[in-house]
Parts: sequence; structure tokens; C-alpha cells
Amino acid sequence: FFFTIITKQVTIMSYLCIPRTAASLLVLLLLSLAAATGAASTSNAVEQRDGMDATEILLEDFSNPLHVWKEMNDPVMGGKSTGTFSIEDDRGVGVFTGEVKDVPFLQAPGFIQVRTTDKVLWPDVTLCRALELELRTNEPYTGYRVSFGTTKAPGGKFYARGYKATLKDVPNSDDFEKIQIPFKDFTDFWDDATGDPIHTCEENALYCPDLMTLKDLKTMALWGEGVKGKVSLEVKAIRAVGCAGSEN
Repeated sequence: FFFTIITKQVTIMSYLCIPRTAASLLVLLLLSLAAATGAASTSNAVEQRDGMDATEILLEDFSNPLHVWKEMNDPVMGGKSTGTFSIEDDRGVGVFTGEVKDVPFLQAPGFIQVRTTDKVLWPDVTLCRALELELRTNEPYTGYRVSFGTTKAPGGKFYARGYKATLKDVPNSDDFEKIQIPFKDFTDFWDDATGDPIHTCEENALYCPDLMTLKDLKTMALWGEGVKGKVSLEVKAIRAVGCAGSEN
């Protein structure tokens, strides 16, 4: 916007025969104004993102799904973990069940996951603070995780793609509850054998979700990973929350 104004000002000055030195000073003044305004806009966006939850953006609603979800079992070295995923239309709930078992060759737990497989664009969540899932479980399982995107961290593990975080305090109850995972808790430098973070966003901003991914998440997945046990997760909706300058 400001560079358009600058171009117009230079054109006008040439028509008015304003001395080149004076014109140069005016252009420099306009460039300084543009830089200051841009910095202020960026600062305001960061402050809004870290502030109160102004609005939220719906990413998935299993009563009327926006994406196609597909379950996948651990294929590595004869993995024995198995799972299923279905959408119960009458309840508007996505149901992810199965069991994570040891991979015989590795003598360590594998994984199961359900992932979006379509090419539908995701909303821009660059000004949002956190991911929110409305869910519940009836199994005391501690290996639930959520991921999005397709990035690979520099020097990261071979199979580790996208940004991942552990789902903590998943409600084991009859009632659905909302849990939030701040985007700063996601990292793309995680262990592809366990799902655990190796380097975090807090340690190094290089591993924080980047703007390109937040503009379009590309894909999202729910996991049972790195912990042996039965998986039973029911999800109603997924949202981005604390989104400045957005509308539902």
C-alpha cells in the first residue's frame, strides 16, 4: 500500500519538476513511515495473539465434517498396533479406537493415527493463540497426540513430518470437555519412534509453527503413540481459539 503511494508521489514530483535532492528526501521519509507502520502492525498482531480469546475459528465439526479422515496403523517393521475410526452421525462424534502394541523388532510401542486425506483448504489461523479440541475418552491412555502440517525440521527425524504436541489431561468422563494446546507447545522436531519432542518451540523459534503452515494447515492427525494401551477417543469439534480480528 505504502509503496503504491511512494510510486505515485515520485510520478507527481517528476511532473512538478521538484529537484531530485528534495524528491529523494521525501521518498526516504515515506519509506521510513512505511517501515514504522509495518512494525507497529506486526507488534499489534503479536499482542492480539497473546491477549484474550477474542474469537475462534472452526476447523472441524464431526456433526457436519469439513474433511475426510482415514485411520492408519503402524506399518514399520511388522507393527502390531491396530485401530479404527468412524463418524457417528446421530451423535455428531468422531470415534477413534484401537490398541497400541509393541513393534516386535523394536520392542517398543508403535502408533495408530487418524488423519485428514483431502485437499480442502484450511482457514488462516496465523493470529490464533491455540488449538482447542472438544473431546473425551473412556480409557486411561496417556499417549494421545495431535499434529498438523507437513514441514520437516532441519536435522529432524526421517519420518517426523508436521508439528506435533501431546494431548494432556484428556477428560476420562461421560461428558465432553474442551482442552487447549497453545501453538507454542507444538514442534516439528520430534522423535518418530516415540512421538516425544526432541527440541521444542520454547527452546528455539526455528521449531515453532511457521506462518506458511498456519495460513493453511494442509492436514491434521490424532494419534495414539509411544505408549502401550487401549485407545478410545471421541471428538466433537476442533477449533483455533484466541484469534484476533476474526469472526466465527
